[in-house]
Parts: sequence; C-alpha cells; structure tokens
Amino acid sequence: MFSLIVTAFVAVAYAESAPTENDTVVGTGIDYSAPYKGISKVKPTSPAAAKVKPYSGLASRFDALSRYNPVTWGPDCILPVPAKGQFLLGPKLFFARIRGDARRDLHIPGPAPALVDFEDHLGFKGSSALWSIEAFYQLRPSWGLRYSFSPMTLKSSASAVSSFNFGGQTFAIGSQVRSRWERFQHRAGFVYNLSYTTNSLTSFYADWLHIEDKLVVGAGTAGAGVTSPVVWNDSKNIAVLGLEFNKCLRNYRGNTLALECKGGIAFLDDCLGYEAEAGLSYLVPIKTGRFGFVKGGYQYIHLKKEKSLETFSTSMDGAFLKIGFLF
Repeated sequence: MFSLIVTAFVAVAYAESAPTENDTVVGTGIDYSAPYKGISKVKPTSPAAAKVKPYSGLASRFDALSRYNPVTWGPDCILPVPAKGQFLLGPKLFFARIRGDARRDLHIPGPAPALVDFEDHLGFKGSSALWSIEAFYQLRPSWGLRYSFSPMTLKSSASAVSSFNFGGQTFAIGSQVRSRWERFQHRAGFVYNLSYTTNSLTSFYADWLHIEDKLVVGAGTAGAGVTSPVVWNDSKNIAVLGLEFNKCLRNYRGNTLALECKGGIAFLDDCLGYEAEAGLSYLVPIKTGRFGFVKGGYQYIHLKKEKSLETFSTSMDGAFLKIGFLF
C-alpha cells in the first residue's frame, strides 16, 4: 500500500513539473502532452445571435435625401469661369418697383418747395418690366471689361392727391397730371479677381455710370394754371465700387448650380447710392469651355442726387431674370 501511494505521488509531481506555455488568447496553460488544443473563443453561428440594424431601409432613404441638403453642397463642386479671351453676353429683365421723389427750385423767394412724390403726385405706380443688355470680356486671366445699357420710359396720367410745385409751376389738388420719365443708363468698368478656387470666385469691380434723366410734367386740362409742361433734363456721372462673390453649389451631369452675390456703393457728382443683388445661376455646357446660362434673383438699387436747388432720388427693387452665353 505504501509503495502504491508513493507511486501516485511521484506521478502527480512529474505531471506538475511538465513544461507549459501561456496561450496568448485565453491566457491559461496548455499541456503539450495533450493531442488537442484548448478552445479559446467561440463565435455563435445562430441567426438569433447576429446583430441587426433597426430600420435599415428607412435610414437608407434618409441618406439618399441628404444629397439634396444645401448645407453639404460646395466642397467638391467646380465653378465654370470665363477664360482669357472669352465673352459673356446676355439680356436681362428687371421687374422693378419704382419709388422716388424730386424737387426743382428756380430761385423762387421763400422756403423751398416740398418734394414731389413719384407715386402720389406723378402717378408712377406698381412694377415695370425694364430690360438691359450686358456684355463681359475676359481680357486677362485675372481681370476683364464689361459694359451694360439700360433704357427706360414710363408714362402716367393721374389726379394729384395734393397740390405741389415743380419747376416754378403749381399743380392744384385733383388736377389731371400727365407725366413722362425717360432714363438712359450706360455703365462700363473692369472686374479684378481677388481670390479664385475651384468652387468660388471673389472679385472687385470699379465702374463708371452715366445716367440721363428727362422728366416731363404737365396738366391734362385747361385752367390748371399751367401754360406749358415742365421739362427737366438731368445727367449724372457716377463712380461705382463693389465686390462680387460666386460660389458653386452643385454639379449635376455637367450642369452647374451656383450662388452669385454683389454689393456696391455709388458716389461723385453730388450723388450717393448703393446696390445689392443676390441670385442663383444654372449653367449648361454646350461645348468644351462654352456654356449657356439662366440666372434669377433679387436686386435693389438706390440713388440720390441732391444740390441746393435740385433733388432727384430713386429706388428700384424687385426680381430679375437673365439669360445668356459664355463663349
């Protein structure tokens, strides 16, 4: 019996002294004398144990809608710009709401007459569709030249809501007043590119603006105290300085949707004014480097000329639409 106990004790001691190695996965000893290796990790194969993403179909639809989120547009968009020697030409239609006032004093003793309102006294009400033609030529890679011409003719026949004096003539309340306003505007200048990336363009512009105004005010009936219509011809030569910013929003099958903004200030020749414009343009490629485009947005223009005896102030705002070609 004693020999049997000694034999068992020696066998256990020999087994404990056998070489072992730590498994890097499980971290426990593995007996190399065994014909198999211990199982370290078991991955369940049951379908019930697999992870399932809830509402996967609905989430994929929201991912598709995110492509139409304007906040994410722009970084990968390419903005077409005129290259050296290219032209940009097109007409523009401006649906303008016109407001303004005028005063013309002919050295009449006493206080200066009140301002003549274009709407209440002269009858220029509502919106008018004004057209213009604009042309641009990229003379150098960084700067170009542009020119625009804008004619306008407004006619009105209305009863004066209050008496007023214009050009030394007095128009009584309720009298029939016939008015005609003609304006011819020439604008020329240069545009310099301050910063250009693949998806944005910032430019500085300096323009010379020449405006010829002709305002004719007369009574439509006899006995109104007016012997002949009052004619006022006024011309202005103005400098306009401002900034333009173009930003590509999205490219779609070669077409480009872009944001265009501009703002400037006008001065000189006893005049002071400002302009602001914001719109979207859509460019469609015709050939390599040539595009047709359509642009729409909102525009606001204010200009006032004031001297000791004369005042001519106008404001125009409204939607505009422009079409043209880049070639």
